[in-house]
Amino acid sequence: MHYLLALCCLCCLTGQAHGQTRITVLSDIHVMASGLVEQDGAAWQAVLRSDRKLLDYSQAAFDLLIAQTLDEHPDMVLITGDLTKDGELLSHQHVVSQLDRLRDAGIKCFVIPGNHDLGTVNAQVFRGDQTAPAMTADSAQFAALYRNYGYGAGSRRCGNTLTYSCEPADGLTLIGIDSGPDGLLAAATLDWVCRQAEQARTDGRRVLVMMHHALMPHFAGEDRLVPGSVVQHCETVRNRLADAGVQVVLTGHIHISDIAKDFSADLSRPIYDVSTGSPISYPCDYRRLTLSADRTLLAITTGRITSLPRVGNFGGVAKQRLRRFLSAYARRQLKSRPLSTAATSVFLAHAEGNENKSEEAQGLLGTFNLGKFFLGSTLKSKLAARGVTWSELAAAVKSMLTDTTSLGIDGRENRTDDLKLTITLTD
Repeated sequence: MHYLLALCCLCCLTGQAHGQTRITVLSDIHVMASGLVEQDGAAWQAVLRSDRKLLDYSQAAFDLLIAQTLDEHPDMVLITGDLTKDGELLSHQHVVSQLDRLRDAGIKCFVIPGNHDLGTVNAQVFRGDQTAPAMTADSAQFAALYRNYGYGAGSRRCGNTLTYSCEPADGLTLIGIDSGPDGLLAAATLDWVCRQAEQARTDGRRVLVMMHHALMPHFAGEDRLVPGSVVQHCETVRNRLADAGVQVVLTGHIHISDIAKDFSADLSRPIYDVSTGSPISYPCDYRRLTLSADRTLLAITTGRITSLPRVGNFGGVAKQRLRRFLSAYARRQLKSRPLSTAATSVFLAHAEGNENKSEEAQGLLGTFNLGKFFLGSTLKSKLAARGVTWSELAAAVKSMLTDTTSLGIDGRENRTDDLKLTITLTD
């Protein structure tokens, strides 16, 4: 009996007594409170035509995820930014009211802001053909609203920023980074985050980081071709976090579920950027994570919303909406129907994940390679007008369709399963 008691004490001291920790990860939920559409009309319909997000389903999709989470009852829920359409106070209040339901059920929730959460010019109330500015939340109001979800007692704040650190479970430190509206981390914030991570590792805890902007490019040249998608000075941020012992960063922003892997500068330590898609952008993803009892394995799976009340084939509606938006955008940019059709198909294949396993994606790659001979000169002139070279585009398309994170450096190209992956967490 004394031996068993001693063994139990030893397990507690060495961190082996934890149970599994189940985590639901959401991102870019972009909730728009229904009360913001006071009267449907031309103004609201214009927004729906010009946005890839299914904002008209945002509240219903989020409410469905809340109901599902109550049924599944994970240990915690993490939301990696863009909680609202454009920072409307009414939308934040709805998000908080739903998180309160999870909290009342004993499910811990933690959030960080995205680039849409502190108010933009698009925060509006819709009244038929007219709009009016909607009340929005500033950083102080955001922290007050989400005081039970990362910004209250039990969390350490980085000065007056919305970056924080806490211990939501035994043997685990969670660091939420506010990457601001444009993905720029102040040097003091990055220093603080690294100190928190280093202290956690010294104390024998695993570290999970969540940040809205991507930590690294998810395809070749993403940071240049899609400005604002990746945190600024991403190599510096990646190396500092990896050196501090961070192995997994949960991100969003790009509305695509994609897992990219890179390494510290000396290639000795891997670091993963686990991006979670939006439930209102096709294919309407969210993630389930399981941290093993001994804190050495993080298992990641991906779920998708396929139906909503009164919308049987929600996945089909979402895909059609995204295809229509992408086609119109590509036609405006490329001035060519064949080129816009091809570009739309490439993006859809990338959004669905694991492109290297998709016969459709591989067919697109063959078509692209063939098209270079017939459309190369046409494309070059169009690209040059936007400051993009043919080689940059070719590298990006190949990277996307083969699902390769290609940084152009020997030993750094990597292919990682986007939808189901188990990461080994090392000491």
